[in-house]
Amino acid sequence: MELDFTGMRRIPDEELVLKDIRYLALVQVGLMDLYRRWGRPDVGVDSLAEWLCFAFALPNGEKFALQREAYHPPAPGFLLSATQGLFSAEAAEQVIVALDIPGAFAVELSSEVVG
Repeated sequence: MELDFTGMRRIPDEELVLKDIRYLALVQVGLMDLYRRWGRPDVGVDSLAEWLCFAFALPNGEKFALQREAYHPPAPGFLLSATQGLFSAEAAEQVIVALDIPGAFAVELSSEVVG
């Protein structure tokens, strides 16, 4: 499956519909690396914690986000969540490459991932 990441853009995290995305992978990538490449993270708050979020959209409408708890992340790195069209091991790899951050890699994939 070849996805087109040309035209990938950062979007405000408010544009994510949480019911449309689900956990895909844990990505080893540093906050400062993301900040230097993509700018400040959005900060959101829910009933569990305060979250840092980098959300993105592809021209075909697919979306993904890198999120982590702001103050006490349970693991290093960021949780990658994605819409259905990006929900595969191959797409996770392509997303990580498209982030354009040397050394970023998937630590683990969701047990629901196919391909």
